[in-house]
Parts: sequence; structure tokens; C-alpha cells
Amino acid sequence: MGALDYARAKLHFEVCDHTVRRADVIRFLDRLAQCSPADKFTLLVMDNAFMHHNIDPEIIHLWLVRHRFVLLYLPPYSLELNLIEILWKHVKYHWRAFTSWTRDTLVQEAKTLLNGFGKTFHLRYA
Repeated sequence: MGALDYARAKLHFEVCDHTVRRADVIRFLDRLAQCSPADKFTLLVMDNAFMHHNIDPEIIHLWLVRHRFVLLYLPPYSLELNLIEILWKHVKYHWRAFTSWTRDTLVQEAKTLLNGFGKTFHLRYA
């Protein structure tokens, strides 16, 4: 899972070695909300993956009131508007080494690549 802070070129991420479910997304978003700047609104642009929807309205309201953290959903089928999709493409097809993988080496490679974003690995969105 990941969230890209485009303005600061910073990637917030969590590597999972299991299928990501709605509860995982909510925990991840809650951590982002708690770390968001208290003096500004944080607008998180979300795609329409099924696990991004049906979040309890009370949780969404709590994020807004306590942390000024707001979710905004992109229109369906608009991957070109979701900048993190460009990042995922580079991670999968350009930056990673194409070798045989075990579960452990794949998880470690993902962590290495994502930790290297902005230092070792760069993107230009223009």
C-alpha cells in the first residue's frame, strides 16, 4: 500500500505479504491521518479499488474533524489521474531485478525499492 505526497516527493508505504483487505487500508489511512499536518487539510486522492470504499462514515468524519484528513475518489477507469500508478509501474517493470523470487526475497526487494524512492529511484511526472 502506498500514498504519494507529490508536493514533497515523499512516499508513505507499507509492504504486505498477504492480500490487502479493507481493514489493512483503514489502518494505513489512520496512520497517515494521525501524521498529517494539524494546521492544513490533507487531501488523499483514492482510486476505486473495492477495498478503498465502504469505510465507516464515523471514521471518515473523525479523520476530518481531528486531523483535517479528507478522502477524494477519482472517477472510475481514470488511472492516468492517479500519479501513484506511474510509480507502481516503474517499481514493477523498470526498477526491480528480474530474478527468481521467494516470498522473503520479493518482500525485501519491494521494501528496498520503495525505501529508495527519491534517493536511488526518481520519477518525473512532467
